[in-house]
Amino acid sequence: MLSKRSIVLILIIAFASFLCQKQALGMDPEVLAKKALCHTCLAKIYASQGKIPAAILEYQELLKLTPNDAAVHFEFATLLAHNNKPDLAAPQYTQAAKLKPAVAEYQAGLGYALMCQKNPDAAVAAYTKACSLGGKYQTQLQNAQQYQAQQKLLDRYKKKLEQQNNE
Repeated sequence: MLSKRSIVLILIIAFASFLCQKQALGMDPEVLAKKALCHTCLAKIYASQGKIPAAILEYQELLKLTPNDAAVHFEFATLLAHNNKPDLAAPQYTQAAKLKPAVAEYQAGLGYALMCQKNPDAAVAAYTKACSLGGKYQTQLQNAQQYQAQQKLLDRYKKKLEQQNNE
């Protein structure tokens, strides 16, 4: 069985050989597919090794090759979200949900990122859509709704305090 280091070395060599090909990226779908596969593999290997900055770079390169691949946006967003980068994850989840609006998992991912950004109104909408698509995200929806209600109560309380201070 090959070690992780050997796999990484093989992928890097394969990737370098694909870069040396003279065929234009947009002209040959096979070359595009091979480059995308290399970036995908490298991103997943780096992520599994905890090399998050390297994984992020690979996903960025992969998205240049496949900007309309909702699954890639979702995987990248998940990597970002699980590494305390919800502000960077939200646009990726948004793009995944925009490209494939009928996928419950993508809507739920968007809801998660929006909750991390403390945007419960949009999160409730995303989780509601995820549930309506058949996803099992009722608990997340309820949590978002509770947080939304608490935020509204807090806002009312702050307004009341402000009014009392102005009087």
